[in-house]
Amino acid sequence: MTAPDPGTVTDLLRRTAFADRVEHARRRSELPWEPWPPAAAAPSHDAGAALWNVLHLGLRPDHRPDPALVPRLAALGLTDGTGAPGRWEVTAFRGLLAARDRPGAARAGAGDVYIGEDSLRFVDTILRARPTGRALDVGCGSGITTCALALGCAEVTGADLQRSCVEATTLSAVLNGLDDRVRAWHGDFFRDYTPDAPLNCVVANLPYVPVPPALRYSPAGDGGPDGLDLNRRLLRRAADLLDPRDGLLVTRFQSLGDASGPLLLPDIEAFAKEAGHDVTVVADGRTVPEVRAALTALHALRHNPGLTAGDMLAAVDAHMRRFEQPHYFACGMISRSGGTGVVTFTDLSGALTLDDTLTAARDAPSGASGAALRLYRGRALDLPDGFWELGTADDVAAPERRLPALLGTLAEAGAAGVTGRDLAAEVFADRFTADPIRARALFVTTELMAGCLADAGLVEGGTAR
Repeated sequence: MTAPDPGTVTDLLRRTAFADRVEHARRRSELPWEPWPPAAAAPSHDAGAALWNVLHLGLRPDHRPDPALVPRLAALGLTDGTGAPGRWEVTAFRGLLAARDRPGAARAGAGDVYIGEDSLRFVDTILRARPTGRALDVGCGSGITTCALALGCAEVTGADLQRSCVEATTLSAVLNGLDDRVRAWHGDFFRDYTPDAPLNCVVANLPYVPVPPALRYSPAGDGGPDGLDLNRRLLRRAADLLDPRDGLLVTRFQSLGDASGPLLLPDIEAFAKEAGHDVTVVADGRTVPEVRAALTALHALRHNPGLTAGDMLAAVDAHMRRFEQPHYFACGMISRSGGTGVVTFTDLSGALTLDDTLTAARDAPSGASGAALRLYRGRALDLPDGFWELGTADDVAAPERRLPALLGTLAEAGAAGVTGRDLAAEVFADRFTADPIRARALFVTTELMAGCLADAGLVEGGTAR
């Protein structure tokens, strides 16, 4: 990418606290993992406000931008020749700037470059691992994880099959002032990439969506029938890429699974034994396969115009049932060389699931309802990856508003109890009738509320996991 003095733009973004503006908007929105937090336009006419309005919010400026700045922004694709929004829009996380191609009009369609909640969580995983030396980011996308690597690594390659992602990574590196450490590589990593020397670190947040073979789906999400094709291929290659004395593999993945953990665990164990790595896998989120099916159906609709929403959901549901797995995990993995092949899996998700049978407690403590609501409001700030692609603030507020109905249904069930799944379906029957796909976000929030009711002493439940 050629641009006249990109350092001028980089310095201006720093001086005007662009990244701080994004983090401030994120805190105010109470969405800690939202890549694009909602915010109002900045009212002032200084350079910082103009950059915020144009680059993050995508608003055409209501005054003529600095004539000296416009060509520099335009050369980077951040604006057009008049200073209006250009090809790229910019966000930030942990002080790192990241670019993606601007979605279609009225945000009706996504661009080619993906930045999701999982991307931000993965940045934190990388920063915790503290990689150094020579690193590779497989499927670099926006480049936010490539830049996180470059904070500690002397040389980083971001590899991606999509040219737009390679261009986004190059731009993100420029905006962060890390372009002297970052090289973007375009091509098929699994077929064509060979490092000239062993790497100290490989990171990857690869597509992980379980997609029925007959369904068309975006390559940015398609992980094959069980969602794990690309992650398995990476595990088979990683040992040959990494320095056996000082090698670090860091990934983020989602996987179907059961009480013992994700379906990918046996492949991770085989890799750990072969490569001599000790591996830590942490599940920081868990939901039910029906929620993942709803997300898949929602995103697949534009790629399969011949299918109705109902047909799409039925097809994905049938596909997910084939695997007979009760859970869908979101996980981070850190794997280090020089170990004995030990794999440790930790599940930080809630103890109760939608398949547990819940009963109303006989002797609820005084003030239990208020305590449950306080717990719920706190925990609702950290919902599983993808929730906000499916649900809305109304789906978060719904279990609070209908708490009497939830408790009444539990009381009516008596000693036999009711599963969390049936509880959600009964109390929110109107929502499931109106929109069967998006209503499945209520499975997430009902399960969350059930856990809060149990912790507050209002509900008792056996563990079906």
